[in-house]
Amino acid sequence: MVVKAPARICLFGDHQDYLELPVITCAIDKYITVEGKPNCSNFLNFFLLDLKKEFSIDLNDELKNIKKGDHIRHVIKTLKKNCYDINKGYDIKIYSEIFINAGISSSSALTVALLKFFCETFGDKKISDVNLAELAYQSEVKQQGGSGGRMDQYSISLGKTIFLQTGENYSFDRLKSPFNDFIVANSSVKKQTDFLLKNLKAKTLNSINKLKSLNPLFDISKVKISELVYYSKILKKSSFTYFEAAVLNHNITLSAHKELKKTNPDLLKLGKLMNEHHDILKNKLSITVPKIDHMIEIARKHGAYGTKIIGSGGGGSILILSKRLNHKKIISELSKIGVNEIIKANESSGILSL
Repeated sequence: MVVKAPARICLFGDHQDYLELPVITCAIDKYITVEGKPNCSNFLNFFLLDLKKEFSIDLNDELKNIKKGDHIRHVIKTLKKNCYDINKGYDIKIYSEIFINAGISSSSALTVALLKFFCETFGDKKISDVNLAELAYQSEVKQQGGSGGRMDQYSISLGKTIFLQTGENYSFDRLKSPFNDFIVANSSVKKQTDFLLKNLKAKTLNSINKLKSLNPLFDISKVKISELVYYSKILKKSSFTYFEAAVLNHNITLSAHKELKKTNPDLLKLGKLMNEHHDILKNKLSITVPKIDHMIEIARKHGAYGTKIIGSGGGGSILILSKRLNHKKIISELSKIGVNEIIKANESSGILSL
């Protein structure tokens, strides 16, 4: 059996899902592949082809004290907690065309692909995309104490472009993407995803909790931009910066959602909203680094109408929206500054079982 799970890009709403605010995401046609066959033993043998590593897990392993980030063992533990009986050995190859630790959810794609493989192999019935997404969220975030929200797991499991309400009462709307091609460029600057998420999440939640202590009914999703002046007088300047960023980015996401629901969305307007979103991530949340800033500057200079950092920040990749006639020039100019991992991608329908 072969399972392929796509990467994802966040179009609008980075650093919003852990606040239970909506995001707009898109699965893209770059995949991680899990390929398995029975081996007539009591072991799951994993072959990580890109990393040139291999290891085995005994079917009777109680999986105690699993390290954070050991996604393979956490997947198996999650399945056992959900009454899946993994009772046969398999040889499992894993290989990928997704940039690792670069903001396009390689770890979530791995988690979703493995869950799909095991659920289809050992489950009594086919698992729905929504249930698969929730299992992945439980495995990667809840079980490991991760700082993120539901964005990555749901985007990858559901596929295509979605507007996702990320709270406990989560829901999603499918959107018709007006974009023909994306450029994704990896800075190759390594980032500390969980540290960055945890730090920014704590700072933003501190400001929200302060306001909730004054008004138990306070709801950040209801805050209007015109009310920010009022809140600036209540919060300390350091706290207000993160609160303001959350409100502004939420407003941008809603504006983009409104535009994307139109029959003929205005690409330049969407690009402008994306640029505004990036500038908030850069100037208020300070999640960019000099190389990312340089890459964004080059892309905008050579014809991109929309650009932003993708993911937690501190490194990783950027997303570029541009007319096709500008693609070659943008890619060439980025290559000149040492950006070696650049892909052109399109929307993916989601996870595939072959």
